[in-house]
Amino acid sequence: MSSFKNIKEQLFFGSLVLVLITLSLPKYSLNSQSIIVCALCWFFYNSFQQKYQYLKKNFIYFLLFSSLFWIALFGMLYSQNIAEGIKNLQKQLPFLIFPLIFFSIDITPQIKQVLIKYFSYGVIVSAMFAITKAGYFKINNFGDYFYYDKFGLLLDIHTTYYAMYVIIAIAYFTEIVLKSSGSRKRIETTLILFLLIVLYILSVRMAVIALAVSTIILFLSKRAMLKPKNIVFLFFSILIILFSYFSPNFQKRFNAETPEGIAISDIDTRTNQWQSVLQVIENNNLVIGAGTGDGHETLYDQYLKNGFETGYIYQYNAHNQFLETTLYYGLLGLFLLVTIMFIAFKECYLNRKYLGISIITIQIIFMITESTLESQSGVVLFAFFTAMLASPSLSDKARIN
Repeated sequence: MSSFKNIKEQLFFGSLVLVLITLSLPKYSLNSQSIIVCALCWFFYNSFQQKYQYLKKNFIYFLLFSSLFWIALFGMLYSQNIAEGIKNLQKQLPFLIFPLIFFSIDITPQIKQVLIKYFSYGVIVSAMFAITKAGYFKINNFGDYFYYDKFGLLLDIHTTYYAMYVIIAIAYFTEIVLKSSGSRKRIETTLILFLLIVLYILSVRMAVIALAVSTIILFLSKRAMLKPKNIVFLFFSILIILFSYFSPNFQKRFNAETPEGIAISDIDTRTNQWQSVLQVIENNNLVIGAGTGDGHETLYDQYLKNGFETGYIYQYNAHNQFLETTLYYGLLGLFLLVTIMFIAFKECYLNRKYLGISIITIQIIFMITESTLESQSGVVLFAFFTAMLASPSLSDKARIN
């Protein structure tokens, strides 16, 4: 942090780091408080004239990347359940805060890399905390917490979201390994192995696919530097990752049951959910959806009509972010979500930021089977990284050219 010019700069970028570190720590309140601190530091970071000039220049991007907040605000106009709508609107606030921050400042590619680094080390710290606590419980016969859902209790975060964090951290350390040598390379490799153990404990299936895809992206970005032994290493690494998908720990992870105790497969569960969601979408306004407060109002009843009692009792969401967004905000919301991803992906590609491409791809893969933007863990991650990765930098020569 010594490279920052003044105390305001140190406080502001320190507050951004704080947001990312607290994201993987227990207790959402810490992250919420960090976001408030970050907003205050941004307020005093540069002059209002500078903020206005940057925001004016990036206004279209700001409008697009904050659109999921504006459409949620618009969705309040035709929502019946106002209380639920207000709660969901508050959840979308990061989509206003982070685009406002990142499109009103000049942030260099180097600082973006530093922020991803601190996020990754934050994941390491939280993982070490959880493993230490699980080991303490195991030694003192307080129970076995080295097991996906119980391990998630120690982190106070859903295992799927934490698995997403872990893979982003692995992607960061993998890029460092590909660029470094000597002792630095050994340290980063050790951290990757540690995170792979954590990933196995979490046993999230989509994590395996996301890990394989992100690893391939990063290796292909360095293909000109790859030696035959590295290609062989990559091949066997991907093979081991995919084989872990069929390990007992991963297979037991999804042995769901009906209220009567009858086992149902994960495929049947997802099929019932998605079929019900599509039926509700057809019955809503296809363009603007059910509204900010009414997205799930009829979904649970549809579960019951379709005989999916498990979904009705436990009030499952769509478990697919693209369907979830369409359910709430129609095809307009889906279009905005996909456009945000496309623009962030395009900016990373044009500036050859393959780590950014990996981060976006990882989140997209998880969105296929999870409604990741239904929780603060997913909203803050997506809003922060998409806005940061897409934000232009005056010092980025590739962009200027």
